[in-house]
Amino acid sequence: MQIKCHRLVQMTECYYDKNKKVNYLLPGEVAHLDSPKKEWINETDVLDKSPHRIRIKCPKFYQCGGCDFLHVSLDYQSQLKTDYLKQLFKEHHLEGGIYPIIPCERPLGYRHKTVLSALTVHGKLKLGLFQKNSKVLFPFLSCYLHHPEANQVFKTVEDTLNLFKIKAYDYEKNQGMLKHVMIRTSYKTQEMILILVTQGDVLPKAKEIAKTIMEKHPKVKTVVHNIHHKKTSLILQDKEKIIAGLGYIEDEIFNVRFRLSSQSFYQANPIQMMKLYAYALDQAVISPDDCVLDAYSGIGTLSLLASKKAKKVYAIESNKKAHQDGLFNKKLNQMDHVEFILGDVSKIIHEFHVRPDVVIMDPPREGSTPSFLNALLHLKPKRIIYISCEPQALVRDLAVLKSQYSISTVQAFDMFPQTKHVESITLLSLKTT
Repeated sequence: MQIKCHRLVQMTECYYDKNKKVNYLLPGEVAHLDSPKKEWINETDVLDKSPHRIRIKCPKFYQCGGCDFLHVSLDYQSQLKTDYLKQLFKEHHLEGGIYPIIPCERPLGYRHKTVLSALTVHGKLKLGLFQKNSKVLFPFLSCYLHHPEANQVFKTVEDTLNLFKIKAYDYEKNQGMLKHVMIRTSYKTQEMILILVTQGDVLPKAKEIAKTIMEKHPKVKTVVHNIHHKKTSLILQDKEKIIAGLGYIEDEIFNVRFRLSSQSFYQANPIQMMKLYAYALDQAVISPDDCVLDAYSGIGTLSLLASKKAKKVYAIESNKKAHQDGLFNKKLNQMDHVEFILGDVSKIIHEFHVRPDVVIMDPPREGSTPSFLNALLHLKPKRIIYISCEPQALVRDLAVLKSQYSISTVQAFDMFPQTKHVESITLLSLKTT
């Protein structure tokens, strides 16, 4: 049967009938559909192509599902994301100038934090990716979004683990050992931290494995063993051992140095991160007498950058490891006027007796909490910089804050090209009347 895409919902779902939808078809395109039960359109099934369609490079595009837009030009991706943000604001009756998205100059190979998971194929350990929204793994070492050198290291890791007869962990049989492999790459130095994740404490020949990998890839400066004791889908757990090196690497942004450990919260796309943070600090208009509160501060990236302008910065973070990294980074950069506080920001904010002039908030994907937002309305900072990675959560939270704050500007950033994720910065100004 032939179908025609009439509209897109949430950027990716093409409706060809009132209640029927498929993926990977663009507005106006006509395609052959084998069955109404099929959830996507193959590139070869498109009969009448959109001018925004491009050739798909990745051989695992349909099998993986991790990329939403490898069939779509970058300009059209930017348009879709900007329009999506505008539509959400309109639906929630939010006013504010939404600027066109700032594109990424490196649309492929931009991920400096990369993860592959282990599986067994014909008796051999293989590293690969999970199919989207499933527990199905498939072997693949050449993800187009990963830092290219990380992909080379993954290949060596796979070969080395097989050389030392390390088995992939089987969730159903509760057998085997290796679950995941993660790599972080410093933008400044290009040095890497390699994390090997196992079920249980044992990783035989760990030092020999690390030595073999590090000799072939000198940029791998440290290897960490992260340990699971539960059948969890989480990548990292708290317990870990340093196999080689210091257990961390360093990066640098605007002459401020940061320690990156296995569990540090740090943007995966450093090129866009620098644009994002520069814009956030510019919009914050921090003066030398200002007090800044950095909620959800992670390892203190924005806290320390803001401290170059502010009189005092308070950085609140609930993750103990990230908090420790923040304290290390404070000492590393000799910025004594930054105070790092460990705890749940939604609780600590109610005990906060200092009225900040500027609040920077970068909550997790689910957004902030009513408790935190109501506390902000009580504290009444002059400006709020809301960094969001989930537009749905953003508009929900802005609907609470708009009673006392005007939405001055909204700037989107293409932090994750080829995917439907939209990062944005919203400047909120306290109403004077």
